[in-house]
Amino acid sequence: MAMQFNQQIVVDYDVPARMRDGVTLRANIFRPAGEGQWPVLLTRLPYGKDLPLSSSLMDPAQVARRGYVVVVQDTRGRWTSEGEWIPFIHEPQDGVDTIAWAAQLPYSNGNVGMYGASYFGFTQWSAAIHQPPALKAMVPFQTWNDPFNGVIFRGGALELGTSGSWQLNMGLDVLTRRYRENPQALGQAIYQLVRDIDTLGTTGYASLPLAEFAPLRHQEIAPSFFENFKHPMERES
Repeated sequence: MAMQFNQQIVVDYDVPARMRDGVTLRANIFRPAGEGQWPVLLTRLPYGKDLPLSSSLMDPAQVARRGYVVVVQDTRGRWTSEGEWIPFIHEPQDGVDTIAWAAQLPYSNGNVGMYGASYFGFTQWSAAIHQPPALKAMVPFQTWNDPFNGVIFRGGALELGTSGSWQLNMGLDVLTRRYRENPQALGQAIYQLVRDIDTLGTTGYASLPLAEFAPLRHQEIAPSFFENFKHPMERES
């Protein structure tokens, strides 16, 4: 049957997927309208499924018009998904669980592919190492397959600049969650976050000892950052 390039689509927002530990992650799903089953393209990112970056690499609506189901999911602890934000740690298990969930959607034909860059390139690698049976393909780029060599560490040496600035920039969502019931406190926290980002290059990287890295310690937005100093080269199984 020839693939249709102009078919109507349906968009389902904030679709829940329950992980093995009971945490619910949410995704936007773009799919062809009508009855049928199609292959699934999945991306899992911490930068907001409802924000422009989620569609900057591939337009989910246009891909759905061409006969695919596209799932764009907020990773654990980010934006609309439940749980605690700890970079990297939960991505293997959450990826495996999400792939299995996506394969069983009523409009899925059971075949799942993944795509994405940077962190949402890593979410592909971390799931693929467990060889989930429904995962048939993936397209990771501008990313790394080992967080201990290429992002947090490079050849065993801590990438302070990369890790520190990235963690601070991820803090907006953390602060929004923390102060969502107190707009005044949220405004003050965001103001301080912006100041910390501005001063990072001039004074932040000179902060010693590193275990008390001032910009992140003040905000307390990235407790996982300090785990790098406690157990710098331990790997999760």
